[in-house]
Amino acid sequence: MTTPRIRHELTIEQVQRWVVSFLILAVSSFPLGALVAVIHTIVGEGRNSDGIILLVVMGCLGVLALGAIRLVHRRTVFVPWLVLGTLPAVIAAFFIF
Repeated sequence: MTTPRIRHELTIEQVQRWVVSFLILAVSSFPLGALVAVIHTIVGEGRNSDGIILLVVMGCLGVLALGAIRLVHRRTVFVPWLVLGTLPAVIAAFFIF
């Protein structure tokens, strides 16, 4: 026998926050993908220091995106979870270098 699910109604303000969060995530994801391609090309040309600088920019962009999402949901910005914003840069560094 299954237990019935409890449905929570969302207010319009909550839906708007989630929509803005997904927009922030989408808008920040496209430059991260482009930076991976640019870093791969630059490192292929032997310019490793420039690739590292772009990896730092990539990490900062990820952290800023997560911070903006937390601000939209009115949560504290400075939490340990914010370090996960650097995860795309760490993964890119692992595969590129």
